[in-house]
Amino acid sequence: MKAYKKIMNGVATLEKLVTSVLLVFVTLITFANVVVRKLTTTQFAWTEELVINLFVLLIMMGCGLCAREGSLISLSLVFDRLSVKGRKVFVAIITFVNTAFWIILLKTGIDKVMTQLANGKRTFSLNVPEWMFTVFLPIGCVFLILHTIEFFIDVMIGEAACVKPDEAE
Repeated sequence: MKAYKKIMNGVATLEKLVTSVLLVFVTLITFANVVVRKLTTTQFAWTEELVINLFVLLIMMGCGLCAREGSLISLSLVFDRLSVKGRKVFVAIITFVNTAFWIILLKTGIDKVMTQLANGKRTFSLNVPEWMFTVFLPIGCVFLILHTIEFFIDVMIGEAACVKPDEAE
C-alpha cells in the first residue's frame, strides 16, 4: 500500500506541475491575444483554439486532483451525518458510480481519437491533427480513475481526511 501511495503522490505532483505550467502558458497567450487585438486590427486566431483545448486538459487534471481528496462532488450535508461505516458505504457507492462514468467517458474519448486518426481531420486555425487535442479527454479520464480509486482506498483504510481520527472505530 505504501508503494501505491508513493506512486500516486508522484503522479499528483506531476499533475500539479503540468497544471501550473499550462495555466501560466494559457494566461500568457490569452493576454498577448487581447493586447494585440486592442493595439491592432488583427488577432491571433490560433490562440483561441489552443486555449480552449488546453483548458480541457486543465479541467480534467484539476478534477482528478479533486477526486484524490474526495472533493470532486461533495454531499457533505448527508456525508457528515453518517457514521464511519456509513461513510465507507457511501464512498464505495460513489466510487463505483464515478468510476463507471469515467470508464464510459474514457471509451468515448478513445473512440473519438481513433475516428479522428482514421479520418485525418485537422484543426481549423493551427492545422494540426485534431486527435492531438482530443486525446486530452482520455488522458484526463485515466487520472480521474486513478484518483477516484486512490480516495476509495484511503477511506477504506482510514487515511482520508473525511474519516477523522476521533471517529475511527
